[in-house]
Amino acid sequence: MLLDKGKISAFQLGLMMYPTVLATGLLALPTITAQYAKNDLWLTSIFASILGFISVYIATRLHELYPKMTVIQYSERILGKIPGKLVGFVFFVFTLHSTGIISRQYADFVKGNFLFKSPILLVISSIILLTAFAVRGGVEILARSAVIFTPIFILPIFILLVLIPDMDVKNIFPILSHGIIPVIKGSAAPMGWVSEFFIMTFFLPYLADPEKGGKWGFISLSAITLSMIYVNLLILFLLGPDVGNKTYPVFVAFRYISVGNIFENMEALLLAMWVVGNFIKIGVFYYAAVLSFGQWLNLSEYRPYVFPLGIFIVALSMWDLPSFTRLAFFITYFDTFYLLSVLLLIPLLLLIVALLRKGKSIGEGDNQPF
Repeated sequence: MLLDKGKISAFQLGLMMYPTVLATGLLALPTITAQYAKNDLWLTSIFASILGFISVYIATRLHELYPKMTVIQYSERILGKIPGKLVGFVFFVFTLHSTGIISRQYADFVKGNFLFKSPILLVISSIILLTAFAVRGGVEILARSAVIFTPIFILPIFILLVLIPDMDVKNIFPILSHGIIPVIKGSAAPMGWVSEFFIMTFFLPYLADPEKGGKWGFISLSAITLSMIYVNLLILFLLGPDVGNKTYPVFVAFRYISVGNIFENMEALLLAMWVVGNFIKIGVFYYAAVLSFGQWLNLSEYRPYVFPLGIFIVALSMWDLPSFTRLAFFITYFDTFYLLSVLLLIPLLLLIVALLRKGKSIGEGDNQPF
């Protein structure tokens, strides 16, 4: 049973997924990948994209087998009632917890670089309240917001091109001087980020053109991969081997921008990019959490639970990660395994079991007499 009567297009879904994956990763990933891959950090996005394509394929393949259902619903069809309920509970807790983590990342950057004296609770609560209204409005509101805000999210990264005179292309050499292993290690973090494409499962049932869902998922992933390569190269050319020592290298790059003493202090553009991008990302995960809750409990309506669950999200963001140090430690060492376990491993097992059960049922049908 679908709890939302809205309809969106596959193109809108592709636009939603772009900031959903890239919003937080754009600032944090260059540092994490550079710590392992050094000057080969730009290659990590190519390796990571492989898992992204697998995630899109798994989400769309499961949707083909069980149309009009999300992972919460078809888990019960595939595994049975009790194991399926357990998987549904895992996805509910994961999406709720992830929304809290994303909100904390958003708030730490805003408070640490712009609103120094503002209480972090106020920063988190304001973005959660804003996204709560969008989530309560339904999938169509989120999709239309993505159509408006995704271009605003993309535009600022092209402004970095004005720094070309300050860049040194030689920073890219020597390529693979330490072999392929450091690049693979550096690819772990972006692999976790691109696995978030499986969140598509919560939106595929609402597509007006479901046959195009996979196509626009792959297009969105390709755009994300190219964007990460582009940003990593520009940051590498600008900062050189010092990339891994910066908390937010992209933020540092924006501070370098100065054109004719007219265009300066361009960090405000980065803030706008951060706000609109995270609005979409938080909204997508928030919607997935609320939808998971409603479908897991077989409710007829999800909207009354949007604001109560928002309070839980704020509490998780404050209680689970009480400081920026804890957040950075979690993202660097645990987040990749966390994301891949829930968004890649569990869906892959679901797909394997679903295909085996389908093959078995077809085989049994073929053996029956006519």
